Amino acid sequence: MTEQGQRAGATAVHPRPSRTTRAPSPHNILRMPPRGTPHSVYPVRAEQRSEGVLRHMSVPGLTVALVLLWVALSPSLLPRAWWMTAVNVGVSMAYGYVIGDLLGRFASWLARRTELRVELSARSDWGVRTLWVVLLVVVSGVVWIQSLHQQEQISLMAGVSRGGALNQFFGVLAGVVLFGLLLLLGRGLARLRRGVGRMVRPVLPRYLAPVAATIIVVLIVVFVSNQVLYQRGMNWALGNATQLNQRPPDGRVAPSEPERTGSPTSYEPWDTLGHEGQKFVSDGPRAVDIERVTGVPALEPIRTYAGLTEHAEVEDAARAAVDELVRAGGLERSAVLVTTTTGTGWVQQWSVQALEFLTGGDVATVSMQYSFFPSGLAYISDLETPPLAGRLLFEEVERRIEALPEDERPLLYVSGESLGSYGSQGAFADADDLLERVDGAVWTGTPRFTPLWSSLTESRRQGSPEIAPVIDNGRHIRFATRPLELTEDFYGGPFVEWEEPRIVYGQHASDPVVWWSWDLLWREPDWLRERVGRDVSPDLSYTPYVTFWQIASDMPLSVDVPPGHGHEYKDEMVALWAGVLGMDPMDDYSEIIAAIDTFVLD
Repeated sequence: MTEQGQRAGATAVHPRPSRTTRAPSPHNILRMPPRGTPHSVYPVRAEQRSEGVLRHMSVPGLTVALVLLWVALSPSLLPRAWWMTAVNVGVSMAYGYVIGDLLGRFASWLARRTELRVELSARSDWGVRTLWVVLLVVVSGVVWIQSLHQQEQISLMAGVSRGGALNQFFGVLAGVVLFGLLLLLGRGLARLRRGVGRMVRPVLPRYLAPVAATIIVVLIVVFVSNQVLYQRGMNWALGNATQLNQRPPDGRVAPSEPERTGSPTSYEPWDTLGHEGQKFVSDGPRAVDIERVTGVPALEPIRTYAGLTEHAEVEDAARAAVDELVRAGGLERSAVLVTTTTGTGWVQQWSVQALEFLTGGDVATVSMQYSFFPSGLAYISDLETPPLAGRLLFEEVERRIEALPEDERPLLYVSGESLGSYGSQGAFADADDLLERVDGAVWTGTPRFTPLWSSLTESRRQGSPEIAPVIDNGRHIRFATRPLELTEDFYGGPFVEWEEPRIVYGQHASDPVVWWSWDLLWREPDWLRERVGRDVSPDLSYTPYVTFWQIASDMPLSVDVPPGHGHEYKDEMVALWAGVLGMDPMDDYSEIIAAIDTFVLD
């Protein structure tokens, strides 16, 4: 019987075609048979390919990619700009396509092994396909509307808008384009692998040729990524960062006070401090400003700094910064603050000024530059130098203080934000070491990979959330998502008496810098599972791989939100330092906050 005759008289079960029978082309399997055709018999081909512009693309892959697009539109920690949506959509769809294609290939292999066939009439086949397309369109519409509502909700929580429906539309469009580019890249690598396989096949056993081809292509990708893209990209970024470091900040001039680095009596010339160092020693209140706000006599705050332009090694920079501290009379003050910068040498001015106002200027602050890179590039290129710089600077100050008579030693405080917090905590082996060596600390926006932060969080009291862990009932160390949590825990429960030394970790539930980590690729963290953040969408949920990119894309704009959200801590600094100094963090510090705002130019 001919193949046409077999099809016309087909029953529910068909014998497996002979080896000489030509199998249906995978490119034609999805072709819609004309209505009225008696029956359509298809082997199960889960990796079916579509026609036209989508030719050779995996239908299961595209289906799962669409599902992952829906997931990518789900909320993250902050409202999204269009490019954030594009990144989430593009990488999520690419991931979904790979998973769907692999599942399709496995289903096809399984069907061939079991000789599974599915028979549908032409009318039923057309109906199933139509219903499936309609379902995808309807679900996509529902997801779109729900996503717009969720983004509006997050915008209200964070107090910032990113552009609404039009922003989301262009983001999705750009994300689909990014998905297409990633797909083309993947296909190019697949073709390269096949070409390499053909080249090595004559000299290798048949079963080893595909393995060898894969290894060779991976090595080529690693080489190109590292030696061409990464190295050239980093060299370009370093060149830009070096130029910025050499550019004087607008509106600043060298200070005239001997209490500041860069003054005529300073060991460190003004033009060697770098862009951020010049801002640090130039800005901030003087004694007269503090007296005007507090109404009591004040001392001239001391600020010392060393830049990388003059000191290429961090060891030299640490010694130079502390030499400046001694020259300016810093060890004669009641308190010394060792603050660790971010990659560019940026100092958290709100933190420094809060301590200056609260102590009446009776404090000396010392800091140093250890890199030209901004924090994002420093995360990628070098995570060893920040804790090294933090440790060297702290130990140098500690050594000078311990050389003084015990009754003449100033109190020793430490601080830092973001990468600066990570670097500052690198000076301490563990919590006991910290409590033995400092009189207080304020760290804000600490990255999750910081060892000391991680060990403390893991040891938290059972029942306390990861965003605000309770350590030893708050005896020395307190985590706070808002200043009120320095006086009570996240749920309003009491602490024990806060004893010296007092340590504060400020961290917002919506700060992606704190909550992003590599293990988001495969594991749901406690902070996400608990869903207790007051400024975080209740619809935030975890999806492997997708959530990693969602939180990562939140980071660049995490400071572009009002204080109290994201990575913006400035207004809370006064209350946090008040708690460390033994004052009531819930007092009214609005005059000091307003004054600080006038001294922080950018």
